Amino acid sequence: MLFQRLTASAALDLVNYADVDHFRESERYLRAASMPIAAGSFLIRRAQLALPSCTLSLVRTFPRIVNGYELAGRVVVVIPMNDVSSARINGEQIGNAILVLKGNAQCTVYEPEGRLVAILSTGQDRLGSRLPDFDQGYRLFGLPPHELIRLQTQIAGTLELAAREPEASQLPAIRDSLQETLLGTLERALGISEIIGANRHASLDRYKGIIDRIDDLIIRNPAADLSGKQLADEIGFSIRTIQTATQTLCGSGTYHYGRLRRLWMVRRQLRSGAAGLTVKASAFAHGFHHMGEFSVLYRATFGELPSHTLAAAR
Repeated sequence: MLFQRLTASAALDLVNYADVDHFRESERYLRAASMPIAAGSFLIRRAQLALPSCTLSLVRTFPRIVNGYELAGRVVVVIPMNDVSSARINGEQIGNAILVLKGNAQCTVYEPEGRLVAILSTGQDRLGSRLPDFDQGYRLFGLPPHELIRLQTQIAGTLELAAREPEASQLPAIRDSLQETLLGTLERALGISEIIGANRHASLDRYKGIIDRIDDLIIRNPAADLSGKQLADEIGFSIRTIQTATQTLCGSGTYHYGRLRRLWMVRRQLRSGAAGLTVKASAFAHGFHHMGEFSVLYRATFGELPSHTLAAAR
């Protein structure tokens, strides 16, 4: 595995995240937030190489739902580095495609399995010529298998060089060369790729709007029972359409998706360690009225009791 060939150096940052909360802090620059969808311990790693006008990262992820992506003048390119192809973005299958995000993308990414991905972040002007009619949002680019392997090999070689020869990798001429070679390989790949889902079904956009409305309602009124007919009346779609939307974009029914969102809101509040805050008060404020059931759910999701989260925060 690629991470086994990488070591931290003066040129390459290598971080093992102690828990999901620490990893979520690292996503702030993308204005994104991950929610785990499976209980258990998480092995999250990130290697990062800073080049003159771009950043190359290698990330091992975990089963999750990601919401967000506001990039403010930058382009983020996500390249698959292993054969996990079950991820979806706004309900659209990603497969082994390259994902390009620009501007205010506002996406929901569903990853039922952990993935190994490379992430390149750079200015829009560096790749703009290869992205016609694409101001903001996302596009999926399908590559011939040999071109994807060529790109993956270039990425792996660049990271390994930074790990093994950090002094050489920090020389201005070498850094410039690494960057231009990497961007050149990526531009070549995008130039011969096929845009996937250019005519995707309008229902996927409608489903994304439904998820955004659900999120907004939960944030504004976390204690409300937003399920079934009440939720349908609030959003203006049938119960069946809402269930299809959450299943398609988030891999679960509406009730389970909303419950996961509210659990994360409780955790964020408990981690504040505010004076006078109690687990019971936080749970009730987010619609959990049976403390025994809530504690079981919380522990299954985060691997610890809510009282431990609050105590650790203090």
